[in-house]
Amino acid sequence: MNGQASPDLQQQVDLLKREVRRLRVGAALAVGAVIIAAFNGAAGGAISAISGAQDSKALRVRSLVIEDEAGNDRIALGAPVPDPREGRRNSASTGIVINDEKGVERFAVGLQANGRVVMGFDAPPGTGDPRNRERITLVADATGGAYLRFLNRKTQVPGRLVLDDNDQFYLEFLDFANGKITTRRIGFKGEEIR
Repeated sequence: MNGQASPDLQQQVDLLKREVRRLRVGAALAVGAVIIAAFNGAAGGAISAISGAQDSKALRVRSLVIEDEAGNDRIALGAPVPDPREGRRNSASTGIVINDEKGVERFAVGLQANGRVVMGFDAPPGTGDPRNRERITLVADATGGAYLRFLNRKTQVPGRLVLDDNDQFYLEFLDFANGKITTRRIGFKGEEIR
């Protein structure tokens, strides 16, 4: 022989290699399933012991923080949602916060104690006035109204889409010239400047 296996023998070797790979994957999956089952049993027992929960179908916690591989808080769920800096939030709320890779809040949605639901989209740090990086705010208010607000880099509101207390819908522009606020509303009934 010249050192090469016959085609028949080579096919059998290839078949055995595939079978070994399948067995390795199957074994890895089985080991993973056992580890997950053990972890779930231990974690479920610990969580039940901590929270006093007796229902094995429900995981009961007040807050949950999901970290990335570097240990940074990336997603926080809570009732109330954790406040990264005390006093930053206008109102305690039940909701979710999503942070960037540096742990800086970029998105949040929350149900506030006063009945408002607020969703905010934040710009990255260093892109405007650091007092408020929020650029888009979507609100369903406690009285049944709603608005979509846009903030500029100076934290001013140059425009909003509004459903007001009288169920009127309009587009509102705001101008902040010379220390005076001028508004221009465009709605079904026409245009109004104040």
